[in-house]
Amino acid sequence: MSESKQLRAPVLLPPALDVSYNVDELGRPTVTAVVSLGEDYQGPEGSVHGGYLAAMFDSLLGVLPYKMTGRRGAFTGRLTVRYRALTPLDTELVLTGWLTDARSRRVTAAGQCHAGGLLTAEAEALFVRPAAERL
Repeated sequence: MSESKQLRAPVLLPPALDVSYNVDELGRPTVTAVVSLGEDYQGPEGSVHGGYLAAMFDSLLGVLPYKMTGRRGAFTGRLTVRYRALTPLDTELVLTGWLTDARSRRVTAAGQCHAGGLLTAEAEALFVRPAAERL
């Protein structure tokens, strides 16, 4: 009979992002956060675990519906992350996000993560604001 080993899942939350706000050339809100993650956030050897990147994109892009409307309460309907390269640990990561569309209760946004000049991940998100009667 083989001996089973139990794998421990990390219990670390994604880092709180210090988000700066701006407006692009079309007058749409944009957001930027700079963070460096240590070995507690490791996935593949020497690299950030993709789940933490996804959580950071969700957090970063999730502020755009509020910045656009001044109303809280949008929730994530869909988040798609494309991992383009390994994201290194102990390196300054620059996450940027921008609004791509807003219609009725639906807001879409996109973002990127760069380590140095290297694009390591891209994200697209759909956020939905609850109907007014539920607020």
